[in-house]
Amino acid sequence: MRIAMVHSSFAIRGGAEQYVRDLSAALVDRGHEVQVFSRPSPHSLPTDAPVDTRISARLGGADPRLGKVLTHLGDLADPTGLRLNALRDFAPDVVHVHNWQGLGVLPLARIARTWPTCHTVHDYAVADPNNSLANQGRSDLTDRLLRARSAWLVRQLRGVSLLWPAARTRDIAQRHLPQGSTLGGTVVPLAVPETGGPVSWPAGNPAVFLFLGALSEHKGIDLLLAAWREVAGQDGATLLIGGDGPRRADVEAAARKLPGLEYLGFLDTAGKQAAMARAGWLVFPSQWAENFPISCVEALRAGRPIISSEVARPPMASDESLRIFRTRAELTETMRRAASMPPADYDTIAAAAARDGRELNWDRHVDAVVDAYTALRADDAGRRRVPATRR
Repeated sequence: MRIAMVHSSFAIRGGAEQYVRDLSAALVDRGHEVQVFSRPSPHSLPTDAPVDTRISARLGGADPRLGKVLTHLGDLADPTGLRLNALRDFAPDVVHVHNWQGLGVLPLARIARTWPTCHTVHDYAVADPNNSLANQGRSDLTDRLLRARSAWLVRQLRGVSLLWPAARTRDIAQRHLPQGSTLGGTVVPLAVPETGGPVSWPAGNPAVFLFLGALSEHKGIDLLLAAWREVAGQDGATLLIGGDGPRRADVEAAARKLPGLEYLGFLDTAGKQAAMARAGWLVFPSQWAENFPISCVEALRAGRPIISSEVARPPMASDESLRIFRTRAELTETMRRAASMPPADYDTIAAAAARDGRELNWDRHVDAVVDAYTALRADDAGRRRVPATRR
């Protein structure tokens, strides 16, 4: 098959961006032809096909506030930027869209009227432009505007087959839509590939905690540092922090002052594996609703249980492999108890995490994606006229 991978931007190196690269490589290894289409950005590859800058982005100019407003309006009403001609020469059998914010829903709807199109839902952008539901509940007016926006998006996405990483993700999105707006689609549980062959993981050390992710307030790094100030120096506890972001200076300062805190910087695959091998727990303190966090997948595959905020509870983890907190005080107490947990109790929780991890098989995931493509093409046969290639 010829598969067009459409992603808004590789400006950041997040889980969705890595997933696009990993899935593209896996499909090429299976004999498919893949072309990535994306707006030019610092982490684009030379082989990526560039998407034109849309009019709303040009009008934003150097004013960040105006640019943000025009970005959100452009996502709803700007038909420019991603054009059919960008994909026509490639003549895809299937178009697989990932993050669409920054490209716009009107170009996506136009593509879906032309080629069989699916969309892996990496966030909650259909319900909130914040994409992690942070705008929900701010005021009655805001909620009414969000519902009107969602109703418009759902109508535009009628021709797109949605691929949900978990039923919980679909259900959360559906709860935030206006009455009468329904999201269909198929649940295709995500996974991540094992690089360099299977890893033989050592037993976890319950006194060692690991944070992996963006060093930003919404990812909970401030909350984690506040909790660690009360845990540091107790029961030989160690906190490893891997990642980069706007709070990096705060993390570096805390690492200089607080016992047991080690800042590891931004980690590549080998670095993450080395950090995971040292750890006994992944700490996931995000303050926003999360979709299918890749760091949690990596932890479960290593047999590491997860300490998670309630709002970000990872859908791929069973109750047995999780410890949930709601407040900073609860996070502090949870980490204290975890660090001093009897070995037998920790082994039981780690075994549950390993069982969850075995369900997250990359090859089965790619099989499911290809099956979704095949079903989409079969369902689409005879419904639309694919533009002829200009080659």
